[in-house]
Amino acid sequence: MTGEFEHWHGFPRGANEVRPADHDDRAAARTLARTTPTPADLVIFYDSIGDLTWADVGNGYFLDPAGDLLLRLQEDGVVDVGADPKARVLVMGSNVGGWPTLWA
Repeated sequence: MTGEFEHWHGFPRGANEVRPADHDDRAAARTLARTTPTPADLVIFYDSIGDLTWADVGNGYFLDPAGDLLLRLQEDGVVDVGADPKARVLVMGSNVGGWPTLWA
């Protein structure tokens, strides 16, 4: 995915990282599962993956740790994404192009 990065951008790619989950990440994932309607697949994901930084893939992609999701949920709650009151999401990351990566 990054083989042509330097050709297209004019500088070498940086580090792209998938950080394995640690004890705190797994505990946060269990808390998400207990306290929110978190999809089971997301809990399973956070049981293995702590966070993800692919700064040099496309525009760049970032998935936040489960602990950050819990904090954001406590501070901001879920956000509305349209006129439908059931269309609410929790932002769990983004790409550098400004598009949030959403969990519905």
